[in-house]
Amino acid sequence: MTDYLTVSTLNRLFNTALEREFPSVDFEAEISQISRPASGHLYLTLKDEQSQLAGVLWRGTAAKIGFELEPGMAVLCHGRPNVYQGTGRLQVVISRIVLAGEGLLQKKFLELKAKLEKEGLFAQDRKRQLPFLPKAVGVVTSASGAVIKDIMVKIHERMPPMQVYLVPVRVQGEGAAAEIASAIKLLNESELVDVIIVGRGGGSLEDLWAFNEEIVVRAIFASRIPVVSGVGHEVDIALSDLVADLRAPTPTAAAEMVVPKRKDLLARILELEGRFKDTSRWLRPKEQGVDEFELRLNSTISNMLTRARLKVATYEGKLGSLEPKRFLALLNQRIILNQDRMFAILIDWFKNKENELGRLELRLRQAVSLKYLKGLDDNLVHASLLFEKSFARLLEKKKSNLLLLESRMSSV
Repeated sequence: MTDYLTVSTLNRLFNTALEREFPSVDFEAEISQISRPASGHLYLTLKDEQSQLAGVLWRGTAAKIGFELEPGMAVLCHGRPNVYQGTGRLQVVISRIVLAGEGLLQKKFLELKAKLEKEGLFAQDRKRQLPFLPKAVGVVTSASGAVIKDIMVKIHERMPPMQVYLVPVRVQGEGAAAEIASAIKLLNESELVDVIIVGRGGGSLEDLWAFNEEIVVRAIFASRIPVVSGVGHEVDIALSDLVADLRAPTPTAAAEMVVPKRKDLLARILELEGRFKDTSRWLRPKEQGVDEFELRLNSTISNMLTRARLKVATYEGKLGSLEPKRFLALLNQRIILNQDRMFAILIDWFKNKENELGRLELRLRQAVSLKYLKGLDDNLVHASLLFEKSFARLLEKKKSNLLLLESRMSSV
């Protein structure tokens, strides 16, 4: 009778055989995915061009790596393979992991990106609009290869008369970054172009590295002329793409972005011309309405001026009938008449008061001593004198005002 093994037993046997045959392995891979649970362990999906493999770093190992693992990093790993009992999945328990060649570049890329981003070099609000129709285009790329040919073909296909200035540079290898930065500066100093394309064809991260160098990023940032970066393929992202005023997925796409199609431009001009004619037709009746309003306005202003002149003439007639000297004589006569009336009223008032005082004096003599009466009599005399002086000053002031008025009227 056949003895059947359980799945658990089978997994243990596989694991024992695997560990006996491969006690440890060293391999190169690219990190595809990372899982970071709360336990502190790291679970990786490692891959190459054809396969993928699960990897795990226990918490203690993960804490000693010395750098942050990120998807896309190329790494060199040392560990032991085993079969995880729970799922029967093959995995490698990694005891050491370091960055490989492109992994080191990826780490450097991320560090420089964080530094420059903090300085504001990638800020969206500093990016400029491209000119609608440039007078000339500057290109910074290799003089050989398909890139410059594709750019020239695309530009002259869209706008045949467009002038293109190429500043040839190395696009990879030692010294390439310095040449690219110098070319951007040269085009700015020449003032021959009003838009710049910086680009190259596809390649590995190492091949594209010149466009990630800080000297190139800062040269693009300092450019007074708008820059379009078209480096590699659409999936490739260089730091030059992030700092440029516009990022193109390819160099050919960059050429399409900086130069409009001639036929599209002509169609747009014809469209605007048609809209201008439509606007002119719309404006004609409006102009007629403005003319009519101008006529009504002029008529209204003329009528208002006529009425104003009539009022002025009326007031002039009334003022002419007022003879200043005659008016002054009438006014003087009224003042004298009022003055006589005032004196008569005051005399009657004094007489009445004198009679009242006589009666009061008689009554007071009967009620108080002679000494008290004499003091009261003195006070009354003093009050009478003050009143006479005040009245005299009032009359004098009125006469002065009358003389001043007479003088002014005489000068009219």
